[in-house]
Amino acid sequence: MLNLREDIQVHSDETVIEKILNGEIAWFEILIRRYNPVLYRIARSYSFNHQDAEDLMQDTHVIAYTQLSKFEGRSSYKTWISRIMINKCLYKLKYGYFKNEVPVEQVHELNYDPMQVKGKTNMTEATLLNRELSIVLENSIQNIPLIYRTVFLLREVEGFSVAETAELLEITTTNVKVRLNRAKSLLQKEIELVYSRAELYSFNLVYCDAIVNRVFERIR
Repeated sequence: MLNLREDIQVHSDETVIEKILNGEIAWFEILIRRYNPVLYRIARSYSFNHQDAEDLMQDTHVIAYTQLSKFEGRSSYKTWISRIMINKCLYKLKYGYFKNEVPVEQVHELNYDPMQVKGKTNMTEATLLNRELSIVLENSIQNIPLIYRTVFLLREVEGFSVAETAELLEITTTNVKVRLNRAKSLLQKEIELVYSRAELYSFNLVYCDAIVNRVFERIR
């Protein structure tokens, strides 16, 4: 019997794929759970809403499963399934349609895990700030052009190499580097529309009294 929490962490993609191809279909759940976050972020980077992203993820996993015997391992499974996802996104952008549009603020609610945070009253200031910055960053990424957004996501968020990113997007490695630099520049400008540079590193006045007291204790 599968122990998903342990098996997702322990077994390599190669081991899992071998078991699936040997008829142990239940092991495919490991690959689904392992790569759901990657596929979701790719779909969102192409501006699909939450519902469309889930539909695309499901289609991608089904294709991956049906074509698994053709996976040759020349690239990683992560790269392989990401390429399938990107192709699905591009096809839907060209021929598909958007449905069940979900406002951006509701997307965050759909991805919010109540098991991790019981309520704002129990949240530290750092947690609140991190959540706020995360939302600002997501919105800022969505506001930069697609050709830069996808490169930024693949390189900086998903950790693909320059060569892997070039392969996934079918562009040159030089273009990957140029687009990534441009993405970072545009992203900085988007963030600065919300926060000034000073605000990003502001000192909370709540701590000011304590600093004053400690300084005076030392200089006395």
